[in-house]
Amino acid sequence: MANAKISFHGAAGEVTGSRHLLETDKGSLLLDCGMFQGHRSDAQAKNRNFAFPPASVDAVLLSHAHIDHCGLLPSLYRDGCDGPLYATPGTAEIAGIMLADSARLQEGDARFFNKIHAAEKLTIEPLYTEEDAKKALAHLKTVGYGETFSPLPGVKASLLNSGHVLGSAMVQLDVDTAGGGRRLLYTGDLGRREGLLMETPASPQKVDYLVIESTYGGRTHEKLADAGEKLAEVIRRAVKTGAKVVIPSFALERTQEIVFILDRLFREKAAPEIPVYVDSPMAVSLTEIFNKHRDDFSFDDKFEAYAKMDGDPFGFDYIRYLRTKDESQALNNKKGPMLIISASGMCEGGRVLHHLRNNISGPENIVLLVGYQAQGTLGRRLQDGQKLVKIFGMEHQVAASIETMHVFSSHADHNDLVAFVKAAKPARGVFLVHGDPEARAALAAALAKEGVRNVKSPALGEEFELN
Repeated sequence: MANAKISFHGAAGEVTGSRHLLETDKGSLLLDCGMFQGHRSDAQAKNRNFAFPPASVDAVLLSHAHIDHCGLLPSLYRDGCDGPLYATPGTAEIAGIMLADSARLQEGDARFFNKIHAAEKLTIEPLYTEEDAKKALAHLKTVGYGETFSPLPGVKASLLNSGHVLGSAMVQLDVDTAGGGRRLLYTGDLGRREGLLMETPASPQKVDYLVIESTYGGRTHEKLADAGEKLAEVIRRAVKTGAKVVIPSFALERTQEIVFILDRLFREKAAPEIPVYVDSPMAVSLTEIFNKHRDDFSFDDKFEAYAKMDGDPFGFDYIRYLRTKDESQALNNKKGPMLIISASGMCEGGRVLHHLRNNISGPENIVLLVGYQAQGTLGRRLQDGQKLVKIFGMEHQVAASIETMHVFSSHADHNDLVAFVKAAKPARGVFLVHGDPEARAALAAALAKEGVRNVKSPALGEEFELN
């Protein structure tokens, strides 16, 4: 029997940058290796340094391909990790696109920042290059849902559907410890009991320790049934005023959800016709994966039925998928009304920054936030009502209408989280991660009322024995 402990090196008291390290006498494995997304100075400090030697990591288990869960893999493998990287086939395919795009965005944003600040001699460097991303991806080993494998001696693992995004998984670990066999379940990001595209999460079985996200602790989502009408109302206003509607959107899942809702609205003539541009090469590539795998990934039954009836739920007549920089820049000279869907969802990089820079000072325009906005991000500052914001280090007046739709979240809400923990019946402890302090406190209080014991809210770097 071996000693075992878990320590938390990201998404502990904050939402992004998931990195959780399981160590036994036989070796160590990392649960996710995510990028912290927030204020530039905080992000630089947290993303350029690991709290553990990368070379000491014997294996990495990836829950899904969102950048706040996979975005530092290139740095980890560049800096010495040489172990296998386990993921579902869907996550592996998507991570290849996400990490290459992340490297290109960082390099492009650094070039642009350095260019416009040349006179001030201010410069930034990308975290990693496309070559670093390729090196990390070369370690991928794909594992299907429910397959058992051994990432370390004395540890058996399996990946279970988490219902969050395409290919997303919970990581179930059966660990030999000094006190006997212990089962740890790491949810990654947990999907909703009611979803637009994905199946609901798998049911947990005989869990000892549960590591669970808490993003929406204390908050419940709007009903998905209301999403179409809310989006239709924004479109009607845009048509009436000639507005450009900029929608900062996560390229994975959120963009496809919005396009699916728009497809349904236009098919049913529930909203007036308006040009729609998806301006994100990564989102274009990911949407192609969604279409390619409609029949063999874990999609929701209702979406599958609609897709069969419609034939092309992501490609209606009024949408244009843009890949090139010239196509993107051409939108600056087009007049509204139009919808521009562009990454990133928290307004922390990519083409959406250029669209915000060009449109945020127009009082007729609308910025529609459709995802969680972490503390310190530009999206959060806009959501909080700041009237002067910096984009690429330059100040811009905010005159556009800033609006939020919470209905699209692919995260479990408060009630979903409580129900999941009750079903899991964790015998030895619960660790709340991936949540702001207020969210974690609200979820912890609710679990205490339900009689759930040993609920911990780990601090950054804190470690716990698994006995």
